[in-house]
Amino acid sequence: MLLTVVVAATFVLVSLAPGDTAQVLAGQSGADPGYLVEVRERLDLDRPLPYQVASYLRGAVQGDLGFSVVRGQPVSDAILARLGASALLAGAALTLAALLGVVLGVAAASRRGGLADGAISVLSVLGYSVPVFWLGQLLVALFAVRLHWLPAGGMRSAAGDSGVLDVARHLLLPAGSLTVLLVALVVRVTRAAMVDALEQDYAVVARAKGLPERRVLYRHALRNALRPVITVLTGYLGLVLTGAVLVETVFVWPGLGRLLYDSVLARDTPMLTGILIFTTTLVVLANLVADVLYRILDPRAGFR
Repeated sequence: MLLTVVVAATFVLVSLAPGDTAQVLAGQSGADPGYLVEVRERLDLDRPLPYQVASYLRGAVQGDLGFSVVRGQPVSDAILARLGASALLAGAALTLAALLGVVLGVAAASRRGGLADGAISVLSVLGYSVPVFWLGQLLVALFAVRLHWLPAGGMRSAAGDSGVLDVARHLLLPAGSLTVLLVALVVRVTRAAMVDALEQDYAVVARAKGLPERRVLYRHALRNALRPVITVLTGYLGLVLTGAVLVETVFVWPGLGRLLYDSVLARDTPMLTGILIFTTTLVVLANLVADVLYRILDPRAGFR
């Protein structure tokens, strides 16, 4: 039911965007009126909006997200072709953010009020405040243009080796840019959750029993503090997949974010709608996975 509402709402919002989709697809301002009528009939643009929504929903249920006239291919094929690149970028960024964010957040909470806590907090605020596209340009200027250590963009070299190491070299800068934003958020969430967990009765009792502070931190407090971290990471999955538009544009990364950007410029309504619906579906599924992880971390907690 939720996905049905999301699909319908997304389709309506994209359809109500200013401008004439048929005129854009025709590719010229003075297109033949008869050709425009033919385009509208072929894409059902001459039909009432409720009919268009119902027709799209019927197709979406069967896995048909429409056809991109601009690209000349089904929307689902275009999305699947770009999904691997986006999954690689998102997976690398989320993994690095989770590892670094949790470690730094625990370190800040365990030294609350100290120098390390202050330094980590300041760095996390700066990391969250820096525009990701500006950071990406700085990294390109430093590591690609000045030092010539890493490639400036793309996913593979145009010539020569295009194996795993080559892809990894191209991945470092875009994943690093996106990780800075995510790790700053994870640090703040982890620190707040750990501070709260360390003040709970079970932590106080564990210390009273003489357990080492390290065991209190990682065995008792961290296990309970991970729930909000999981919520943040799963909630930001859609942002990482499509919200990395700026990162993928700066680094010419061939993922869904770049496809979304190109679709907006070309007013490719079927492609734009399909990408938004696809990523929304992934976020819903990620929330289901988060519920399972909650259950693993705390068997007493039921599914939401």
